[in-house]
Amino acid sequence: MRQLLWILALAALPAAGAERPNGEAVYTKWCAPCHDPGIEHAGTHALQAKYNGALPAVLREWPHLEAEHVKATVRHGISIMPPFRKTEITDQELDALAKWLAR
Repeated sequence: MRQLLWILALAALPAAGAERPNGEAVYTKWCAPCHDPGIEHAGTHALQAKYNGALPAVLREWPHLEAEHVKATVRHGISIMPPFRKTEITDQELDALAKWLAR
């Protein structure tokens, strides 16, 4: 019985070498191609046109961005931004991304 408990306890631990997702790395991989500085980035261009300077065009410069809003937008898409599936951005990666952008 004790042996079974140890096996179950070990199975619940993260795999050796497994790291928690890094929000900035997730942003760099999935978001930066559209949201980095410069109007040549579609997301930045769209935000510049939509907010006309009322909010920064560069997403990572937004003040008061809420984590739940990030999660909903990533999963469902908005305007020209497509939704991202869990096979593209995992829930753990999305949590890290949302936390990083909402810092």
